[in-house]
Amino acid sequence: MGFVAVVFGIILEVHLAFLFLVWGPKLPHLDAVLVLFVYHIFFSNLMLSFYRCIMTDPGLVPPNWGFYMGDETKRRRYCKMCNVWKPDRTHHCSICNRCILNMDHHCPWINNCVGFYNRKFFIQLLSYVYMSLIVVVFFSVKDLCVRFHDMIRDPNFPNLPTWDFFCLADIGIALFLSVLLLFTLTNFIRFHIRLVMENYTTIENLEREEGAKSKFDIGRRRNWEQVFGANAWLWWLPWHTPASRPIGDGVRWRVHYTRVIDEDEELPADEDGTSQASRLLQGSQGSTARSGASNLRGGG
Repeated sequence: MGFVAVVFGIILEVHLAFLFLVWGPKLPHLDAVLVLFVYHIFFSNLMLSFYRCIMTDPGLVPPNWGFYMGDETKRRRYCKMCNVWKPDRTHHCSICNRCILNMDHHCPWINNCVGFYNRKFFIQLLSYVYMSLIVVVFFSVKDLCVRFHDMIRDPNFPNLPTWDFFCLADIGIALFLSVLLLFTLTNFIRFHIRLVMENYTTIENLEREEGAKSKFDIGRRRNWEQVFGANAWLWWLPWHTPASRPIGDGVRWRVHYTRVIDEDEELPADEDGTSQASRLLQGSQGSTARSGASNLRGGG
């Protein structure tokens, strides 16, 4: 929980400085009302998505899943730590000490794994943090410059009240943290959004070959809906409703049929390198040609 406390402390520092030192004193002017209204839309969703990231179970393997194979012939993975069969895209987290459906990674900043049921909240958290920081930086720089300019030009500069120095320092610290986080999060957010659009997780991305596409990639829109839900009007909402919950169950996955290659089911190749599948295809084509020729002779 130490990392969560650090994140909450940074959020609180930036929020309180922006609210009570920069724009709070300017109320009830219209510009202050508008700025704080827009800011609190982002900030309230930030806090809600942060809470949902921490409190939402990322996904548990259903009890007794995998014991009945049915007509399925592919090999299944078994977790000796949890004593469960692992569905596709499920991995064991050594920190949580359990298997996570569609595990992306373990995030110490939320003290939880990012998996099937809370990946949406994680992306929303990053997005709302980013938008809140943009508002803070854009509407704080001028105030900080004006305060600093007025302070150093004041004839009583050395004898100014301690509160003035404290306000200037606190706003400067908040602005510095905001700019630092913006630079840090820019590429991080782009990376995770790209993974969602390509239907990869962070773990799968580490194992991918350069230029390879995921077999679970079923199109950008559908990939996105698997995380954010089918209703585009609710993609902003950090809450699961029937229309905004992830599509699927985290166990069974739609796949792109042209990319489904199971190495365990490949037919072995002959000494000349020709696979049995190629021979069967060639044989089928030859049989079709012979059948067509016989029909022509019979018709003559």
